[in-house]
Amino acid sequence: MKDKISNLLLISGHPDLSRSVANQQILERLQDCSQIKIHKLDEVYPSYRIDVLKEQELLTQADIIVLQFPLYWSTYPALMKLWFDEVFTYNFAFGPEGDKLKSKKVILSITCGATESSYQPGEFNFLPLDQYLQAAVHPIKAAQMEIIDTVITFEMNSTPDEGGDQNTVMQLAQQHVDRLTNLFNQLT
Repeated sequence: MKDKISNLLLISGHPDLSRSVANQQILERLQDCSQIKIHKLDEVYPSYRIDVLKEQELLTQADIIVLQFPLYWSTYPALMKLWFDEVFTYNFAFGPEGDKLKSKKVILSITCGATESSYQPGEFNFLPLDQYLQAAVHPIKAAQMEIIDTVITFEMNSTPDEGGDQNTVMQLAQQHVDRLTNLFNQLT
């Protein structure tokens, strides 16, 4: 990775990284990149009590914000939802004076346990993934931020009882990291 990227903030929305394989591996592999500040919501807020001013300051200082999360019932986990609810406030992220995040660049980095083909009418997840993500991206769009890319990796299920495989997830996690770092390099 080039040294040109500065102020790159990754917000991890996994509610318990100690129970994760995919998201934990992605973050471990990215932490070697000195340009990325990794902010793990589950470590900072295990009691789900968000320090709104601290979070708003982190966001305003960042040039590029990566939102890393597993897809839970077709949206982000409760901790990240609470983070959006409390941090993206009136006259900060939206409203007459709510331009503090305007034009900030956002990369969505998403892991899905299901297959890509399951996000189709008549399949397990019923609808195309982009329809599910509309609600998830609403606060980003309301804040006038710019989603510059979405990196999604499917089949990130490591639970054997559910048809998952840990070795496959480890390989997919590396591919996910490679796609992210290639994207970061393009932005410099």
